[in-house]
Amino acid sequence: MGQQIDNEYFTLKETAKLSRTAYATVKRNIESGKLPAYHIGRKYFIKKEDVEAYLQDKEQHRNIDGYTIKEIMDIIPLSYAFIIELIHSKKLEAIKVGRQYIIPKEKFEQFIKNNKIG
Repeated sequence: MGQQIDNEYFTLKETAKLSRTAYATVKRNIESGKLPAYHIGRKYFIKKEDVEAYLQDKEQHRNIDGYTIKEIMDIIPLSYAFIIELIHSKKLEAIKVGRQYIIPKEKFEQFIKNNKIG
């Protein structure tokens, strides 16, 4: 993590800056329940512990060794919609990082192996 966090509560904007994530992404994570927050008036506040956990989670996701959907499309001739359907049906494991999916390399290799004929 490496960053010193002294506040007890952080604004949405501060959390976005600390996590090197877009403001809208942080807000979506709050609205979807992935990031606990308090809504007072027109502002959101995130507790220090929750910001630290969010930063740790973001850092782990940035270090995933895998492929984007576009990269998968370059490897095998499948459409974007079909790959999304494979992900949603849990036939192809992926991790959502911001607005995109990352398919870990070992999960992709296992998917290919499981679909081999003969």
